[in-house]
Amino acid sequence: MRKYTLATLAAFVALSPALAQADGPSYSFLDAGYVVTDVDNFNKDVDGYLLRGSWEFMDNWFAYGRYVDQSTDVAGASLDVSQWSIGAGFAWPLNDGMDLYGKAGYVEADADVDSFNAHANDNGYELSVGLRGLAIPQFEYEGAVNYTDLSDSGDTTSVALAARWYFLPQFSMGIEGEFGQDANSYGIGARWNFGGGK
Repeated sequence: MRKYTLATLAAFVALSPALAQADGPSYSFLDAGYVVTDVDNFNKDVDGYLLRGSWEFMDNWFAYGRYVDQSTDVAGASLDVSQWSIGAGFAWPLNDGMDLYGKAGYVEADADVDSFNAHANDNGYELSVGLRGLAIPQFEYEGAVNYTDLSDSGDTTSVALAARWYFLPQFSMGIEGEFGQDANSYGIGARWNFGGGK
C-alpha cells in the first residue's frame, strides 16, 4: 500500500506541468456532504453527514475543522458514531496550479448505542500529506495520505481521493473516497469557496 501511495503522489507531481492551467486551489472554504462508510466484518453500512471547513489566515497557512455524524441500526438498536477534528496546515505551491500540503490536528471520536445506554469516547491526533490542483479552472483534484492515532483504538492509515467541479467560481459539487485498513468511506457534497485561489 505504501509503495502504491507514493507512486500515485509522484505521478501527480510528474504530471503537474501538463495539468496546471489556473491559479492554485483556495484554502478558505465550507463543505457539506453525505458520506457512507463500509466497515470490515460489519454487515451494515454506516451513513450520515459531513461538515468541513478551512480558513487561510495568512499566506499558505490555514486552520481546518471537520465533523462527521453517522448512524445505523443493529439488532433493533440505534448505533450513532461521530468524529470531529481541528488543526492547522501549510501549503507549498509546486507551480501555478498545484500545491503540496501538510496538516496536523486533534481528533475525537464518540459512539453511542441508545438501547443499552452505552457510550465510548476516544481521542488522539491526525497527520495528513496531500496534493491539490486545478487541471482547468472548473476541475479540482485531490489526493492525500492520512494517519490517525487514537489513544485506545490504535492507529490507522488511509488514502483519500477527491474530484470537484466548479459550476460557479465559488461553488462546486464533488465526490470523494477514503480507503483505509478497516473501513472505506464514499461521499458526495457541495463546497463554497470564500477565498480566492493562489
